[in-house]
Amino acid sequence: MRCNTSENLFDGLLDGTLSTLQRHNVETHLASCARCTSVLEELRVIDALLLTPRLLESVPNFTQKTMAEIRTMPAPKPAAPRLPLWMAFGFYLLVSWLGIGTWIAFGRPNAHGLFSLALGLLDHSSRAVQDVARVVAAGVGSTGIASIVALVLGVDILLIALAFFAPRVISRMARNEPV
Repeated sequence: MRCNTSENLFDGLLDGTLSTLQRHNVETHLASCARCTSVLEELRVIDALLLTPRLLESVPNFTQKTMAEIRTMPAPKPAAPRLPLWMAFGFYLLVSWLGIGTWIAFGRPNAHGLFSLALGLLDHSSRAVQDVARVVAAGVGSTGIASIVALVLGVDILLIALAFFAPRVISRMARNEPV
């Protein structure tokens, strides 16, 4: 028997829950292994200490001393205020569309592309994303920037839809009405 196998059985040996064969194998190993014998002896000492009842004496005036110590501690700092979700959403929209507006002002895209973009936004959101990608790619000559602008637009459409529909769906679900 190996040391790690016998060590796994030490608890059962101390509790007396091992089968006769397992107990015999562990005891045979212990007869030839000093390390496992010392580990088992340490476990016996720990078990004896845990089973010995102890009476703990309380410190006189424990509550008063503890409260006096607490009063000397510095006051906890208040948590930093969290930004409300609607403000984070507004900040996101402001920054993303300012970036797109800056690109339109300085990137000099063609007017026909912007007009088709506006019509696409009104017509179908999926076509609008494709139009954004096409306009940006034509104006900058980079499909990477076109993908970023299309992604921002897609996320905006999704967030606006969630902001509009989610409260209604949740309130209907709360009233057990069909959604």
